[in-house]
Amino acid sequence: MTTEDDDALLRALKNDEDLPDLEEMRARVPDIPQPWQRIVRVIDRFADLCGHALSWLVLALVVIVVLEAIRRYAFNSPSIWGYDMSYMLYGTIFMLGAGTTLRFGGHIRTDLFFNTWSPRQQAAVDLGFYTLLFFPGMAFFLLAGFDKALSSYLISERASASFWRPILWPYRAVIPLTALLVMIQGVSEVIKAYFQFKTGETV
Repeated sequence: MTTEDDDALLRALKNDEDLPDLEEMRARVPDIPQPWQRIVRVIDRFADLCGHALSWLVLALVVIVVLEAIRRYAFNSPSIWGYDMSYMLYGTIFMLGAGTTLRFGGHIRTDLFFNTWSPRQQAAVDLGFYTLLFFPGMAFFLLAGFDKALSSYLISERASASFWRPILWPYRAVIPLTALLVMIQGVSEVIKAYFQFKTGETV
């Protein structure tokens, strides 16, 4: 691929409407009255901070995978902890990033239909699903995940996929923590959807 091809690809990616400008979204202040605007900004800022913290875990994951590949293929001496650390870090990043993903509208939705509706219709659908499915579902994951993590802690459960056999309760605890973070961000999204429904304008 030539330099011109690279430039064309970058321009195409930059102009793609499916790739939002995250910095612009972070700086955007929702057009809703106080004190709701303050609540939304605090929650959204919290999601941003969680995303920044998780980005460091991505770096740690890359370092572990690279070191493990070097040990395995260059020195024929794989570690006993590399596999467990890599899947646990990947799972943690994937799960705990759900709240930040929700903040930037990155979860899957049927845009084929959703984008053709008016802002008020979109908000009405969002409010309905948040109320009937989202919060009850996340509450279930929170309670069930907490129960599983607590049980894992009490019995000192250990992984059996490697000789290292690390304790599993911190990894199990990621599930209820994820549910909590997503529910917190859900409060911000519901407030935005409510005022979008009320005004008929995109928030």
